[in-house]
Amino acid sequence: MLPVVIGVVLAVVVIQAVRRPVLRRLAVRDATRRPAETVLVIAGSLLGTALITGSLIVGNTLDSSIKATAFTQLGPVDEVVTLPDAEEAEHLRSRLEGLNDPRIDGVMTALGIQAAVAAGDLAEPEAQLIEMDFSSARRFGSQPETTGISGATPAPGDVAITEDLAGPLELSEGDQVTVYLYGHQLELTVDRILPSFGLAGFWLGFESVSPNAFVAPGTIASSIGDRVPRGAVPPVTSVLVSNRGGVEEGARLSGHVTGVIEGELGSEGLRVDEVKRTRLDNAEAIGKEFGELFLAIGSFAIVAGILLLVNIFVMLAEERKSELGMLRAVGMQRSHLVRAFVIEGAIYSFASAVLGALTGIGVGWAIVALAAPIFSSFGDFSLDLRFAFEPQSLITGFCVGALICLATITFTSLRIARINIIRAVRDLPEPPKARSGTRSIVMGSLGAALFTAWWALSLGDEAAWLGATLGLPLALFSLIPVLGRFLARRLTIMVVSAAALAWGILNNVDAGGEIFVFVVSGILLTFSAVVLLTQAQETLGGLLRGIAARNLPLRLSVAYPLARRFRTGLTLGMFALVIFTMTFISVLSNVFGGQVDTAVAKEGGFDILATASNSNPPDPRAIEDHEGVERVAILTTGFPLFLGGPALEPEPWPASGIDSVFVAGGPPSLAEKGPNATTSEVWERLVSDPTTAIVPSFFLQEGGGPAAELVDIGDEITAIDPITGEETKRTVIGLTENDFAFSGVFMSTGSLRDVLGVRASASRFYIEADEGADPNEVALSLQGSFIANGMEADGFRRLVEESQAITLQFFQLMQSYLALGLLVGIAGLGVVMVRAVRERRREIGVLRSLGFVPAQVRLAFLLESGFVALEGIVVGAVLALITASRLIATGEFGQDLGLVIPWVQLLLLTGSALVASLIATAWPAQDASRTAPAVALRSV
Repeated sequence: MLPVVIGVVLAVVVIQAVRRPVLRRLAVRDATRRPAETVLVIAGSLLGTALITGSLIVGNTLDSSIKATAFTQLGPVDEVVTLPDAEEAEHLRSRLEGLNDPRIDGVMTALGIQAAVAAGDLAEPEAQLIEMDFSSARRFGSQPETTGISGATPAPGDVAITEDLAGPLELSEGDQVTVYLYGHQLELTVDRILPSFGLAGFWLGFESVSPNAFVAPGTIASSIGDRVPRGAVPPVTSVLVSNRGGVEEGARLSGHVTGVIEGELGSEGLRVDEVKRTRLDNAEAIGKEFGELFLAIGSFAIVAGILLLVNIFVMLAEERKSELGMLRAVGMQRSHLVRAFVIEGAIYSFASAVLGALTGIGVGWAIVALAAPIFSSFGDFSLDLRFAFEPQSLITGFCVGALICLATITFTSLRIARINIIRAVRDLPEPPKARSGTRSIVMGSLGAALFTAWWALSLGDEAAWLGATLGLPLALFSLIPVLGRFLARRLTIMVVSAAALAWGILNNVDAGGEIFVFVVSGILLTFSAVVLLTQAQETLGGLLRGIAARNLPLRLSVAYPLARRFRTGLTLGMFALVIFTMTFISVLSNVFGGQVDTAVAKEGGFDILATASNSNPPDPRAIEDHEGVERVAILTTGFPLFLGGPALEPEPWPASGIDSVFVAGGPPSLAEKGPNATTSEVWERLVSDPTTAIVPSFFLQEGGGPAAELVDIGDEITAIDPITGEETKRTVIGLTENDFAFSGVFMSTGSLRDVLGVRASASRFYIEADEGADPNEVALSLQGSFIANGMEADGFRRLVEESQAITLQFFQLMQSYLALGLLVGIAGLGVVMVRAVRERRREIGVLRSLGFVPAQVRLAFLLESGFVALEGIVVGAVLALITASRLIATGEFGQDLGLVIPWVQLLLLTGSALVASLIATAWPAQDASRTAPAVALRSV
């Protein structure tokens, strides 16, 4: 759609340029006669397009990187039906093969279970032990090369392992490994090492690696013996189905094939898992979310770029005021002036859009390069970012950038064209605006009524956050013509902008964690503050003139910004928007970085989190007898599917079953609980009432940002057995806050077993260390002592510190990204100063002829840019601090967080921005100081 729109716009501009040769010559002449300034205009305009394109490319990269796991961990597998009984699985496989459905090109079974695998001093506690017929595996699907399987099925005593298992254990063919399973110890010889993709890399968990070990049929059954040990999870058999087509093409048939499989299942109560389609859909959704996140943060810089364009064209009009007046005097219509400016603007727009889209590739690459170490630091959940972009992203970035530029220029041209011919020819200033006319009053009243209605209808509706945020402030600004009848115009604008500013600061809109609320609120705050400040400039200017009565360069530096309040406001807005965002993120980064102790305390009274293999969990009494351990609470764990809040499809989420020992040891703090209930009462009710649940604040939330709280106290959620599809209802009685341990949904032990049955594993432990013992050392000792049980243990403090470190890295990434936006403001100030020197050449000549030396002229221009930049920096920084304080006080990012202002970081940020602004204006200031008086006075 966008290419069509941009094509139509381009065609209209070209037709106008061809049909109106005079307008074409005017536009081309003005764009080409000062190439250096044109380059500056294009450079200042292309950054917005670059940021849009770069954000889209970030989404492409995330999408592509996650989709890569569909090749490595699923390959030809499109649907999975999991059954607890191997014979039933074989019957289902046989029935599906007998259908001869052309949409299905492969059906096979695989039996698997989690196990600990060790080699010497190295161990992989969460390997997957799989029994699979290799000959069937190679025939599975239409592309044998995507299976990753080679050779015959491993013989008894042998094991074929993937590269993801061989690498960490430093194994090669012929080496010996030990597998710990159901209390047994199996000594196996590595028969071969398989690539980690396709069926060889088959993995349905959240991890991005596939530490698989393939063994001979019957190996797992011989380890179980007569019964599954207490607390262990029995193996399950998966029926794997491959759809016709390649890895991605087959997923498009999942809906039809699932219907076929469900027809064969009949009333057996089993669930078909469309693993490939889900993986690809999630990749697209996550890529889109991250792209939107970067686009939202970059929106401040994009808006700053729009303000730059408006400023440039207003200055162009001022510079050509006499010329435009003469053109109007000789018969050129107002619409012709608009068209001439639009043609000239189209030259800038399309040039900047092309260069911006190409620059966006570099921006996207830089973001991915900075983000790659962050995504690779998640351990088994790490994601290998692979830079990728789609042509559609470049096209979209180009189109959006060009349309933004053209729309901005068109609306600005409409304002420029409304000149008074006589005043323009004589280059006289515009007189103060008279009182509002009847038409303005009627339109203002109508606008106020409509915006007020929009605001009223948006109250209480999360989806209508835009109206709840902007409706009332826009109604206030619409009332300016009406209030102008009773108050002075300047006072009216100050009162309205102050009211809008107060609304932006005090208003708390619940939008379910929507990131664009922050963008809109920031723009509203900055706009209101800038309007208020520009109207109060006279007072500020009088104060400065009084302080520096004899300092002529300083008096001159504030005279022009005070005389051109509209222009000054645009420049202030550019700076304030970007500084607002960078300061806000700096404050949040510092707040999160300084809350480790608070976050650890909120995880409860335990010191260590330990997880073990679900097929070989340790005896809790052995853990309690270990040196340095004071108390052990057993958590029964599993991954049910959950449905609740606005979610349309069930989502997997971890769940933990607890008992009274866990509650007595100190459970996590609650962000919310029912009225008139204490935290201990809520946890005690959870243990005693199997129909209740406590969920994390970010339960079922996708992406980042503050907790959206998709479910609330008293809501009913549905827990679903991922194998049978059986549904169980639970009532939410509390919300945990952080959940750095990823314990997920808390239920009583019996409640979770009602949901998952024997597939709920007693393999997770909250451990309290002895007084004086180092939790990290105790955790390390536990891992060594329970290697056969695949135990992984970490102190809660270390878990929090690692999580906080990743969060801080993301904040730093955002700050680096926003540094590009700061370039918009700095470049904009440079462009504005270049134009200002051009426009004020006569005034400079007069000053020089009256005795101003070059150094004074240069200093005046530097002080002028510094004055404007400093105002923008102060406005942005102050608003960001107020907003951050308000947001933290609401508890959106967690309870009991305190505002900690990083003064050193803020001083470095604002100081570097001010210095860079002065450097950017050094060239035009030097150019102004070199202007010869005689030449300047004769310039036209």
